[in-house]
Amino acid sequence: MNIFAKLGLFIPLILGIYGLPAAARSLAEINKTKELRICIAPTSSGIASASPEGCRDNCKFSGRVYEEALEFAHSLGRDIKPKFLRVTWDEQFHNSKGQTVRDDSYTPELLAAGQCDFYPSSLSINEWRLKKMDFALLHINRMMVIARKDKKNQFKTVADLAGKSAAVTLNSSYHGWLQKMNAGEFQKNPVKIIFKEEADEIFRLIEAGDIDFTVQDAYLAIYATKNSFKKSAVMMPVGPLDEIGWAFRKQDADLRAAAELFFSKQLGKPDGALNLIWEKNFGLSIDKFIVLMR
Repeated sequence: MNIFAKLGLFIPLILGIYGLPAAARSLAEINKTKELRICIAPTSSGIASASPEGCRDNCKFSGRVYEEALEFAHSLGRDIKPKFLRVTWDEQFHNSKGQTVRDDSYTPELLAAGQCDFYPSSLSINEWRLKKMDFALLHINRMMVIARKDKKNQFKTVADLAGKSAAVTLNSSYHGWLQKMNAGEFQKNPVKIIFKEEADEIFRLIEAGDIDFTVQDAYLAIYATKNSFKKSAVMMPVGPLDEIGWAFRKQDADLRAAAELFFSKQLGKPDGALNLIWEKNFGLSIDKFIVLMR
């Protein structure tokens, strides 16, 4: 037997032992395998929670985004089994080298490799992310400045943020807005930016007086100040009205369209799953939240 024939025998065996990287998956592949791979970045309890601490693919999830993703999986068919993976926020945008390069166009590695079919963790739709992914729009949003209630007199206008300290998540929309302000209006007296992965940790820093403020999405501000962090309050909205959605591989237009159809069937329906999930978590429905943002 020649060497190529021998290799032909051994390659399948080797691949069976060591495996190949998973391939990116379409809706047809999801329907074929009966598995929907959902990657959640639980950066805030207003998004989702995962336990035990440090878990990856064997987490017990809870919270709004987890519940929304379950409903979407069910909408694809009761025989579709959701499989959840915990990821970090910045990891959602990593290239094959484990880096986030905002100006580059590429498919994030988790999506390209088929580890994730989509990201439902309420991503702001912005220019640099659109170079990498497509989005199904869920709702509009405003960013809010949050600080301790007893510092309210220090936060009357956006100019009052200059020179203060803030904590945000790396490569979040809040990080991007602060960078833009530091390069422009705050150039002579920039905000001191500290990076923390989880919003709850950021709120604890605020309430301890270790940082001056944070910037968070309106729905997360509502959740945090309503449920856990009573010393904190919204000071003001900042930045333009933006859009929040789920992110998909650009080639997966069919899966994105399925999410858009799911949203359209839920929004405007008071007893729909999304409205009920938001009512439970935030004290107001997603329909009422959208009206509030407008």
